[in-house]
Amino acid sequence: MAEYELYKGTQNLADVQARRAEAAKFGITIEEDITTPEKRHTVGVDHPVDPEGCKALIYATDQRVCVGRNGPRPKILTYLQMRADHGATQDSLKYIVPEDVVNKLGLLNVGESAANGSLETYLRLPPLGRKFSDEAKAVVLEKCIKNPTVQFVVSNGLSGYAIERYAGDVLKAMTDGLKAAGIGLGTPIYVNRARVGIMNDAGSLLNADVVVVLIGERPGLIISDALSIYMGYKPRWEPLTTDANRDNICMISKKGKDPIEAAAEAVSLIKDYLKYKTSGVALATAKRG
Repeated sequence: MAEYELYKGTQNLADVQARRAEAAKFGITIEEDITTPEKRHTVGVDHPVDPEGCKALIYATDQRVCVGRNGPRPKILTYLQMRADHGATQDSLKYIVPEDVVNKLGLLNVGESAANGSLETYLRLPPLGRKFSDEAKAVVLEKCIKNPTVQFVVSNGLSGYAIERYAGDVLKAMTDGLKAAGIGLGTPIYVNRARVGIMNDAGSLLNADVVVVLIGERPGLIISDALSIYMGYKPRWEPLTTDANRDNICMISKKGKDPIEAAAEAVSLIKDYLKYKTSGVALATAKRG
């Protein structure tokens, strides 16, 4: 990984602190919670022709509809709700899963990806999230079962809350389903700030037949805590495993896909991997005959 230098900020710390202190002098006081369902279902259109139709449309989707405008700008309620939702994305992005949560999930915490815990580096240099740090690699080689049929890798990725809220249900349901099918499991591990491509590193190091990555998705203004399952058959660096060789079950959250349903789909896919000895596009082709 020597070709990538870790990101180093160029701003002067004193200047940053001075700007923050100046910005702290300005603000707005909100006396009530503007993110409640009642507030989110407020019809913002002035003098709507069909008020009940607007309400029905609002209740039918999580998207921002019938919110109205002030000239070319959104209304203050809409604007503040968007700021609150953006704040939720930042909280999830920056959230580091506590050690006790990792332990509760039954995972071996191997440490960091090659981004070495730096969020700025992780965001600016995605390739570093696709490999274990040297320290993490040593832990994997020392403590993990070799040659597993299925290897689980869990990471906060871009949403720490996704792991805390949904990874437990998905991991347990998948583990139970795979054990019931007589499929062997490796040592499930946790790595901080990984990317999907970490499966290539895990597959190469442990010689795993299947690698399953549970990772926090990029947070959005509607869902900021979604979990994704990425999987592939014999992911390796040589020959290179790409997105075409992977399968994905995404948007696992209370507003998206049910965790147990997602786990059942994943177990079914893994059975197909082992039957057809492939995954991704090649699996779809093989199943069509």
